Amino acid sequence: MGRYLGALVAVMVMGTTIWAQFDCPRKKLIQYGWGVPSPAFVRANIRTMESQYPFFDGIVLRTKGGWGSYPAHIFRKSPFDPNEFSEDIADLRAIEFRRFTDNFLLMWGTCEKGWDWFNESDWQSAEYNARLLAYVARVGGCVGICFDPEPYGENPWRYPSLPHAPSKSFADYWARVRECGARFMRAMQNEFPNLRLLTFFQISLFGDIVDIPDPQARMERLSKHHYGLLPAFLNGMLDAIGEQVVIVDGNEPAYYYREPEQYFRAYHLMRHRALSLVAPENRRKYAVHVQAGFALYMDLYFGLVPFEHAWGQIGHFLSPEERARWFEHNAYYALLTTDEYVWCYSERLDWWGTQEKAQWHKFVPPGAAEALQSARSKVEQGKPLGFDIRTMLAEAQKRMEAAKEAPK
Repeated sequence: MGRYLGALVAVMVMGTTIWAQFDCPRKKLIQYGWGVPSPAFVRANIRTMESQYPFFDGIVLRTKGGWGSYPAHIFRKSPFDPNEFSEDIADLRAIEFRRFTDNFLLMWGTCEKGWDWFNESDWQSAEYNARLLAYVARVGGCVGICFDPEPYGENPWRYPSLPHAPSKSFADYWARVRECGARFMRAMQNEFPNLRLLTFFQISLFGDIVDIPDPQARMERLSKHHYGLLPAFLNGMLDAIGEQVVIVDGNEPAYYYREPEQYFRAYHLMRHRALSLVAPENRRKYAVHVQAGFALYMDLYFGLVPFEHAWGQIGHFLSPEERARWFEHNAYYALLTTDEYVWCYSERLDWWGTQEKAQWHKFVPPGAAEALQSARSKVEQGKPLGFDIRTMLAEAQKRMEAAKEAPK
């Protein structure tokens, strides 16, 4: 009898071990927004940060070093001074992360005025800067780099505004930017072989272009697009990508979603329709190394966008409870559909207390934390959201339109 029970226990343990291999991948929530914390701030406050908002899996940090040419960051004419990062490295190494397991260092895609892809000296500086920031991230215990391609000044992705656009074709720039993308990836992964590159958007931005059947017409549209050269840079990164590297398309357009179907359509865009902008030789790499992610924009849901911005007015016509429901709805479907990462963006609120001079210092909207926790718990437990927001938002839309038509 004893032998029988022993054998039965052994089989049950073995079965448990086998089935454990089929656990669902963990979905991760990353916080980013105005008032990005520095390594020094996080070092001093990490226990409070993790205990106060434990539903986050990580944060984006901004180093003290590397911002001497603000708003230009890595795409600048001079290389970083490594000594600028000494304090950052010391602080990062001293942080004892427990709950926040997936943390990223911020990298901006704004370029310095006059910086050009075809200037080899300019590019070598950018390549060095990317390599150094990847090194700081690795030795500092981060999982990777958070790359924001949005230009907060000069735009390296818009072909018509680039220095040699009058003399070089869009195809010329495409080839050069693709070459630079490969060098960018090699520089970073040589320092950080298992790098995770969380980008705020990639091909998720081109849903109106990917389905154009004629390749020449697609390229013509890209040549006029604000981010037309970004797919060339992605293709370059894929040319050189190492086995352990992951690129996340963070799908910033998800900020504005109102319906569950939008998340599934966006996933299809990032995983399948996107392939029309990926070189045939890179499509297998894209399938293996590029993840579909999603974004949340708290200011929109909670009515914090200034009222003069018409695109953000709808949140002002919701009750506090309705705002929290919209936020929970979007957090739920973002976590449900993402491959791994959801990034939660905010401006006029302050999770960590870093915006000391702002009127919203330490302000977190009522119901926000509870909404995130609820959405996360439901997804992890395989439960439905339990409510729909379409009627609620339609009624808010009516109130907003009525307010516009009302006599002033």
